[in-house]
Amino acid sequence: MLKILSSRQDCFCAFCRTPRKVYKKRRVSLFNVLASLLGAGVLMMAIFQEFDPRAFLFFVFFLAIAETFIQIRWRLAMVCRECGFDPVLYVKKPLDAAAKVKFRLDERKQSPTALLRRSLHLPTISPARAGEVAQSEQALKSKKGSVLNQRA
Repeated sequence: MLKILSSRQDCFCAFCRTPRKVYKKRRVSLFNVLASLLGAGVLMMAIFQEFDPRAFLFFVFFLAIAETFIQIRWRLAMVCRECGFDPVLYVKKPLDAAAKVKFRLDERKQSPTALLRRSLHLPTISPARAGEVAQSEQALKSKKGSVLNQRA
């Protein structure tokens, strides 16, 4: 029963296969709308002591704050804490996501605390596939604004 009410979901990192939890909710829900409405009503009664149309501005403000915090929480949960892989960035800019992972892995290699952490299950690349990846990176760099999906 508690698993159903949980706002987080168990999953694995797409790059290093580390188990982790991410937030399922990306947008405001009916509960957030009702909580914003209740907050606006309480604030309206505390300030105006009667119904006032200006309370609609409180409602919109509370709803905007809720949307902002939910979006930030979801976006921060997407990035893997171990390898730094960001699936949202990977969809938009694969080269930037790869650079971010390379930087994070180099940083992890230099850190003495990494010896105490669990080892990562990083994917291996054959020399032939490495050449294909290098060619696709060159194609991506040369064609700005286009998306190439070259999966083997």
